[in-house]
Amino acid sequence: MIGLVAVDGTVGPLADELHAAWPDSSKAYKAKRGSCFGPPEALGFALHESEHVILFAPLATALHLIDDVGLGRTKDKGLLCVDPQRRYVIPLSADAGTKELAWEVAAVLGVLPVFTDRPSPRESALAELARQAPRPPLDTPTATPPAQEPILRLPDPEDPEYGDDLEVLPRTLVLGIGASSRTEQTEVMRLLGATLKETGLSRTSIARIATIAGKADHPAVIWAHWCLGRAPVDEHLADALAVVPVPNPSAAVDSAVGTASVAEAAALASAPGGELVVAKRKSATATIAIARTALRGRLTLVGLGPGPHDLLVPRALEELRSVSAVVGPEAAVTAIAALLRPATRRVATDDFTEAAVTLASHGHAVALVALGDGTALDAPPGPYDVLRIPGLPAAPENSRQGDPA
Repeated sequence: MIGLVAVDGTVGPLADELHAAWPDSSKAYKAKRGSCFGPPEALGFALHESEHVILFAPLATALHLIDDVGLGRTKDKGLLCVDPQRRYVIPLSADAGTKELAWEVAAVLGVLPVFTDRPSPRESALAELARQAPRPPLDTPTATPPAQEPILRLPDPEDPEYGDDLEVLPRTLVLGIGASSRTEQTEVMRLLGATLKETGLSRTSIARIATIAGKADHPAVIWAHWCLGRAPVDEHLADALAVVPVPNPSAAVDSAVGTASVAEAAALASAPGGELVVAKRKSATATIAIARTALRGRLTLVGLGPGPHDLLVPRALEELRSVSAVVGPEAAVTAIAALLRPATRRVATDDFTEAAVTLASHGHAVALVALGDGTALDAPPGPYDVLRIPGLPAAPENSRQGDPA
């Protein structure tokens, strides 16, 4: 259990927000100065009932409180401090579990974790990976991947080496919310927590919230907005939602608000080209649904120049090392094979334009390559961005060294 100690009323909302994110694993202790349950008493109760305690207080106040209750009572406890201005979370214990909890608090509250020791390589690598979504989207893993296919290993809690793995969580999910006037402030987040636990999705991947027009200021939507790191809220008119195909329309909802779906339709409306990954889930007075946005592909037409690597323009080299697939005639793909990352897919074919367009249409980042300046390469418009990087002209076939005279 994680104890959340609010030293006064000004930091109560911060403790409430964290408790809403972890309803089953945390408990809030709200102190009231001048009463029989002041800050020392609240901290004492939290230390008695919790393995980790998060103090919502200025650092100096937190240290004085710990001194007041006695250092002996904090032995073997993980202690953290979140400042009232919502800027930092500071671990006051040196164990690895407390550091991990600090990262989790930072993800929920959007604060900066401050460590007094040197960051571990895992933290640095995770920070680097988290800045990018995987391209292309990950397929459902199989027990035996096809030969020559790149593999991304994701964490498995049952794996004894779980601590050495990294989990990449692209922010591609949209949470659709339907709420009535009777919906309690925390009801949507309780429903979301249960849904995420059941489906295995991560709250960190939720980038936006969507609902029907007029509900952005509903207490449950506002609460979800704060609990999901201030995720932006999209509002859609009932007429726009009514034309979105959904798997679970409701005649009762249609007669009440003018559209047969709110949660599912709103999620899909804010994820154009995407898909519904969690169909409508209901509580007593609220509904939610989750959609995943479509990743737009990228098709870059790259001229490789005469062929030698030292004649490849720098921008072309950078692009070749960032894409997930390289497509072109066999001679062109072979010419730059040594420059590609091991996991980059190589497609040498005579129908290179069609192959590149197919991959880019499915969300891949693709380089369509050719020797020379690449001006002959072309691609039709589609659900992808088209870029062009010209190369140096190919050397004439009959060129000779020295003075032509």
